[in-house]
Amino acid sequence: MTLPQSTTILLHTLNILIGIISIAILSLVARSVALTDKLSSRIPSDVRGTDRGMLFWPGCGGVVDMLLFGFLWMKLPAQNTKKRRVFLNALVFVACFILGRPLIVLVYTFVEDGRARKTVVESSTKAYTIESWSCAYASTNELRVAGALCMELRGARFLLIPSVVFGAVMLLLVIWLRRKMGREGDGVLAREDGEEAKSGV
Repeated sequence: MTLPQSTTILLHTLNILIGIISIAILSLVARSVALTDKLSSRIPSDVRGTDRGMLFWPGCGGVVDMLLFGFLWMKLPAQNTKKRRVFLNALVFVACFILGRPLIVLVYTFVEDGRARKTVVESSTKAYTIESWSCAYASTNELRVAGALCMELRGARFLLIPSVVFGAVMLLLVIWLRRKMGREGDGVLAREDGEEAKSGV
């Protein structure tokens, strides 16, 4: 059985969109590092940068996953064979990472942001993360660099949302395709095994 053309186009579109979002996240986080260096003398020692470091993960990993998924798809055998089933399982595995990685970081960064906002009461030195500190500092001191840092990190964090949505759709499509191909492949393999048994006799 040939792969449905509409499904193929949709999967490739989702894969490319996730790759573009990953590159955008990576560029925003990289720019935030440069902005943080400009504010190094102003940033309190108790501000944590774990949330920004976590954002590198879906950025770099998303690009790698996009390339790996595309490579496996191009190598997918045309016929319903045992080799094709192995490749479909590999695609499901990669799709799990495409969804899981940004989902974990999304939950972590939003939890960290919620905790950070509770610590920012009157003084920006009580901020818990770089994002919350820069946003609070920009609002009280009207510093453009701090405002830009706030927007870069917040933008990177919110870009995780469409990445998770696209990743979930992509995973569901690959699982559906794997099950559909698997059912039809079982019939083909059963016939092949029967023919081999007859020829052996």
